[in-house]
Amino acid sequence: MTSSNFVSVSIQNLVKTYGNFQALRGVSLDIRAGEFVSILGPSGSGKTTMLQIIGGFARPTSGRVFFGNNDVTLLPPQKRDIGVVFQSYALFPHLSVAENIAFPLRARNISGAECKALVEKALDTVELGGYGERAISKLSGGQRQRVALARAIVFQPRLILMDEPLSALDKNLRETMQMELRNLHARLGATIVYVTHDQREALTMSDRVAVMSNGRIVQIDEPRTLYSSPVDHFVASFVGESTLVPVKRLGARQVALGDVVLNTASDVAQAQDIFIAIQSETLLPCSAAETEADSNYIQGTVRDLVFQGESLKASLELAGGTEIGFRIPSHRYNHLTLPQPGETVRLKLHVEDTIVVPANREVG
Repeated sequence: MTSSNFVSVSIQNLVKTYGNFQALRGVSLDIRAGEFVSILGPSGSGKTTMLQIIGGFARPTSGRVFFGNNDVTLLPPQKRDIGVVFQSYALFPHLSVAENIAFPLRARNISGAECKALVEKALDTVELGGYGERAISKLSGGQRQRVALARAIVFQPRLILMDEPLSALDKNLRETMQMELRNLHARLGATIVYVTHDQREALTMSDRVAVMSNGRIVQIDEPRTLYSSPVDHFVASFVGESTLVPVKRLGARQVALGDVVLNTASDVAQAQDIFIAIQSETLLPCSAAETEADSNYIQGTVRDLVFQGESLKASLELAGGTEIGFRIPSHRYNHLTLPQPGETVRLKLHVEDTIVVPANREVG
């Protein structure tokens, strides 16, 4: 694809109601041409409804959708020049791989040698060269997913919409396909809008991630920013593996967790209710004598210790009864030195990883 194939998407104040239920509540979002944006949120947050409206499969109660400078709000899906990959793949079982991929081409009156060449190119792009004559029933789950991708890109759409296309795959294959989708986007350059409830998936593949809750976009940022600087309690609890513990604001960059004073790298919100988001992977066991100016220190009793393959997950009870989790890599040294249940452990938390957030906020 060339830069002329890219298209920006502008969603302006979308509202969608079903009877008394408001699925979208004034959502606005600008997606740059050639950008990979994931819409992340729990079930019922409105992410699939927004994707359906972008694709023309549903109409908003109010609000507008623009592709570039063109208002496409009332345009049907077949006139939007979009490729779509559904959660179920929606392949035709009675057609071969090549016939499935050629379907959108034939709908556009492309046939013969040109159709064959485009199908072969799409197959090569998803690394299924030579699979054209195979029956869909003879393919694995990952291969079917690639066929669905090939069908979505074969006519070189300016925009590709994906609705949880990896959710039916097992963990290892899902992680492999995440990297393949990321690499495919780098090769194609098309604008991609991807819906998922899996935060690791969104962080892995996206240029930016929009987090949705109750029909609103709560935060949209690059993955690293979203992870390290969540805007509120909801985002902090949904992105990453965090324990949210109430704290008291002591100053612009200082809070109290019980009797422990913690310093932060950014200003603490002047909100009535604030929390520290303790991410399990940012805590490190340390000696009782260690003191570093750029770290905070927390002490507690180990209540549980679980081996989870690549890492060890421990539950630590702080003074006052609050439990937090910490995780460290699973290697020989840690197996030998990690405190056991019932023992006291001291953990350090870098100031940059000391994340304090306000209670959930209402944003559009």
